[in-house]
Amino acid sequence: METSFHSFSLKLLIVLNIFFTLSSSAPLTDFTTDRDALLAFKKAITADTSGALSKKWLTNTSICDWAGVSCGIKHQRVTALNLSNLALHGILSPHLGNLTFLQSLDVSSNNFTGVLPGELSKLLRLKHVNASSNNFIGEIPRGILTNMSALEEIVLNHNKLSGELPSDICNNTPKLKILFLRDNQIYGNIPTSMCKCREMEELSLSQNHFNGNIPTEIGNLSMLTILSIHDNHLQGNIPSSIFNISSLELIYLDHNSISGSIPMNLDNLVNLKELCLNTNNLTGEVPKQIGHLISLKYLSLFENILTGMI
Repeated sequence: METSFHSFSLKLLIVLNIFFTLSSSAPLTDFTTDRDALLAFKKAITADTSGALSKKWLTNTSICDWAGVSCGIKHQRVTALNLSNLALHGILSPHLGNLTFLQSLDVSSNNFTGVLPGELSKLLRLKHVNASSNNFIGEIPRGILTNMSALEEIVLNHNKLSGELPSDICNNTPKLKILFLRDNQIYGNIPTSMCKCREMEELSLSQNHFNGNIPTEIGNLSMLTILSIHDNHLQGNIPSSIFNISSLELIYLDHNSISGSIPMNLDNLVNLKELCLNTNNLTGEVPKQIGHLISLKYLSLFENILTGMI
C-alpha cells in the first residue's frame, strides 16, 4: 500500500513538473514572438530622426517599456502600438501580423511608403487602425475590409492608396464604426454592401475617384453622423433614403456630378449642422423644408441650377 502511494506521488510530481514547465515556457515563447516582430519592424525603418526607436527600443529592456508599446497586464503581450508623428521613414513590416494580441495600431503622420501588408488581416483582436498621413500605395488589403470581426475604426486618410473597394466590404466587419479613406486615389463604385456595417457612425470617402451613383442602401446606416463623399465623380440623384437618417450631423456631397432635385424629406434631419451640396448639377426648387432644420449652421448650394427661395 505504501509502495503504491509513493508510486502515485512520484507520478503526480512528474505530471506537475511537466505542467509548470510548459506553463512557464509558453508565455516566454509568445513574448519572444512579439519582440521579434517589433525588431523586424524596427529593422524596416530607414530613418528615425527623433531616435524614438533607435534610442528607446533596446534589447536589454522589456518591450513593454519601449516607446509607443503597450502590453496587457495579464500576459504581457503587446496590445497597442502608437508611433504617430515620429518622422519615421521606411516600410510597414509584414511581421506586425505576428502581434496576435494587438488591438490598436497607430502609425499616422510619418513617412511610410510601400503597401499596407496583408498580414495585418491576421490580427483578429485588432480594433483600431490609423495609418493616415503617410505615402502608402497600392490597394487596401482585402482582408482588412472584409474579414476582421473586431475592427471598429479604419483611418487611412491622406495617402496614395488606389484600387477599388471590395464588393463584399462590411460582410464580416459588423462592428466597424469609422471608415476614413479621404484623399487617396481609390476608384470605382461605392459598394452597396457598405450598408452591412450597421454600426457605422462616420464615413468619409472624399477626395478620391469614386464614380457611379450614391447607393440607396447607405440610407440603412441608421447610426451615421458624418457622411462625407465630396470631390469625387459621383452621378445620379441624391437618394432620399439618406435624408431619413435622423442622426446625421454633417453631409458633404459637394464637387461631384450629382443631378436631379434635392429630396424633400429634409424634416427628418433634426440633428443636421452642415449641408454641402454645392458644385453639382442639381436642378429644381430649393425645398422649403430646409427652413425647418433648427440645428443647421452651414448651408452651401452654389454652382447648381436651383431656383426658388430659402
